This record gives sequence, C-alpha cells and structure tokens, in this order.
Amino acid sequence: MKSLTHGLFDTFVFIFVFVFSCLVIASETISPEDVVSNFYREYLNNHSGDSDAIVKKYVSDELIKSVSYATMCNYDRYDLVSVSGLEQKCSQKHECRQYKWNYICKWYGIWIETDVDYFTKSQDTYPFRRLNIKSSIIAGDENDSLVGIILKGDYGTEVKLKASLKKHGGNWKITKVTE
Repeated sequence: MKSLTHGLFDTFVFIFVFVFSCLVIASETISPEDVVSNFYREYLNNHSGDSDAIVKKYVSDELIKSVSYATMCNYDRYDLVSVSGLEQKCSQKHECRQYKWNYICKWYGIWIETDVDYFTKSQDTYPFRRLNIKSSIIAGDENDSLVGIILKGDYGTEVKLKASLKKHGGNWKITKVTE
C-alpha cells in the first residue's frame, strides 16, 4: 500500500512539474512577429467595434495613454472623460508638425497622427475585411524588436508599417507603429 501511495505521489509531482514547465515554455514562445500578426488579425476583424480589450492585450500602457489622449483632444470625445478633465489634458502644449498629408503631435514622447487610425495609418479599416498579414523581424534583441508589417486587404489595398515592441513582464507589447 505504501509503494502504491508513493507511486501515485511521484506520478502527481511529475505531472504537475511537466504541466507547469509546458505552460512556462508556451508563454515565452510567442514571437514579436506573432504578437504583431495576432494583434492586427484581431484588431481588424473585430466586428463588435470595441477594440479596448484587444489593444490592452497587445499594446503598451504608454502607447494606449498617448493614443487615447490624442484621440480625445482631436475629436472632442467628451464621452470618454469629463469636460474639465478633457480641457486640462487638451490645454497642455504639445510639439506638433506637418507630416506627409497629416498633422502629428507628440503625446508623452510618441508622435500621434490626427484624423487617422493610429494602428493602420488610414481613416478607415473596412478595406481590410479579407486580410492577409505578413510580418517579419527587421531588428531586435531579447528585450526590443522592430517588426515589418504588410497588411493586404480588399481592392488591392496594401499598407506597409513598422511596429516597435518591448518586453513587458515576459510578454511583447507594441510601443510604436510607424509607416
């Protein structure tokens, strides 16, 4: 009886260690290019219109904050913050300049375009209903990565972007998206 109990205990410990090690390995196997591909696939195929959970999953808190405040101030989104809170945030001076056909301003160290979706650099996301995503590492190390992205959509639509990523707590997060 003692050997049966001892055998069951050893088996239980082995299974526990095996499962835990598999979870640790699985959590670290998602590459920066997979993070970017997964983000764009989920973001552009989100039919509910509420992309906050998707953005929070893949994007750094700093970038979320910059995009959020820039969006609120450029579109007067009073529904997202109180009028006094909006006035306080939007009255702060930001470095701004003309960039290509758009106006960009620096929000907390990140250049944010006005009048476009920050993540696609386009006004509309509808051309990406049938999406083909290609991503590849341009440069990087164990904590920082630059990923090239090509989004191919309907009607020959193609957008080429670069996403900077940084490791936060073992997970890759998007910290910047540029053309």
